[in-house]
Amino acid sequence: MASHGSTPRSRSPSSTSSDSSDTTMLDAPPLTPAQPRPASHGNHPSAAEGFTKDASFSLLLSLPRELRDKVYFYALTSALPFWWPTPQTPTRHSLALGLLTTSRQVYEEAAPILYQYNKFLFTHPSDCNIFRVVASPKYSAQITTVYFRIRDKDHRLWTAYLGSKVQERSLKHDLPKLKNLWIFLRCSHVGAPFMFGGHGVLGLPAALAAQVQVVQNALGQQVQALQQQVHNLQQSMAAVVQLGNVNGQPATAGPVQPVQPAAINGMQPLPPPPPPNNNNIPPPPPPPPAMPFFTFANAGLNLHQQLPHQQQPHNGNHHHPPPPPLPPAHGTQNNPPNPGLLTQAMLAAQHQHPPFYASFMRWERELGLENICLSLQETRPKDADVKVVCIMRVPKPEVGRLARLYPEELQVDRAGDARTRFRRLHGVDVSLEVSGFEIPAS
Repeated sequence: MASHGSTPRSRSPSSTSSDSSDTTMLDAPPLTPAQPRPASHGNHPSAAEGFTKDASFSLLLSLPRELRDKVYFYALTSALPFWWPTPQTPTRHSLALGLLTTSRQVYEEAAPILYQYNKFLFTHPSDCNIFRVVASPKYSAQITTVYFRIRDKDHRLWTAYLGSKVQERSLKHDLPKLKNLWIFLRCSHVGAPFMFGGHGVLGLPAALAAQVQVVQNALGQQVQALQQQVHNLQQSMAAVVQLGNVNGQPATAGPVQPVQPAAINGMQPLPPPPPPNNNNIPPPPPPPPAMPFFTFANAGLNLHQQLPHQQQPHNGNHHHPPPPPLPPAHGTQNNPPNPGLLTQAMLAAQHQHPPFYASFMRWERELGLENICLSLQETRPKDADVKVVCIMRVPKPEVGRLARLYPEELQVDRAGDARTRFRRLHGVDVSLEVSGFEIPAS
């Protein structure tokens, strides 16, 4: 058969395409690579550049200067003072000091605030002088508030520094813009040796303390001897007056007139000298001798026990019992004579305790407080506020006892320390603080 022996005919293109469509997947990827789709914002190059970060832009510096200063003040100030050199257990101030390292402009704006609105504390005059050089001579001159803690053994060093006018080492040169100066003056301990049964003055060597005690005892004996002599003299004068009354010659109240000298060779006698006091008013008695402060502080308890009227609160009106009535000046011979004004003043002083602040000032001036105040008269700035707090450490029970004896002068704070109000001394406000310490158990 011809049909079977003939060669097969070629398929038409239509048939080929139909057959291939049966085996080809409709979702197959195209044989040629696909072209990327152009970006929709390709025609706007300025919009793309707006999203790039500007390295020179600062949100802080974009604020007004007044707002930036408030940010600096909030980040770089502390209510606690900065000790220098730093103690072993430093105080945490929580300051953002890293702000000073951001840029030169921020440093120049913030550094003056760091020094101007913070408080700095120094314990030695050399520390204050060196800090000015170590920190920043330019910005440390902006310091306005400084605390000085002066120990009793460093009085001479501080007095020389506070009163110095040398440019290289002086308060006036180191702190030219000083506005507030607080001086905490540490005094010697008072009361501890008496609490433990010791003797002498605490804070002094044993030999020197013994000498001081001997001098005080000698002065006390001399005062007692003087009082006895005055009393004997008054008794003798009273006896003479009484003897004149017995003889029928009344005593005159005025001074005795001197005898007129007779005329010699026809010359008139010289007029008598005028009486020393025409008003017949006796001179005022001298003030009582100053009581040592440690004796005053430790004798307060005995005085408090002997005078029960002092247990009442002092609200301005002291309820002191009246002194015994004085006998008449011209009585019988059995009555004692009328004591003089000096004796009356001494008797009245025995019924009153001296003012707390006045007694302290008499004692503390010998330890350098007055010298420190005088050294600041010519070197401190005119508008500077200077305050001195004298800190005296006593056992804690003594703080409460002194506060009860002197409620008008001492005010107790939250820490249990008592402080007097500030009083003016040589242009400086001075206050006394009584700080308590624990007594070691025996």
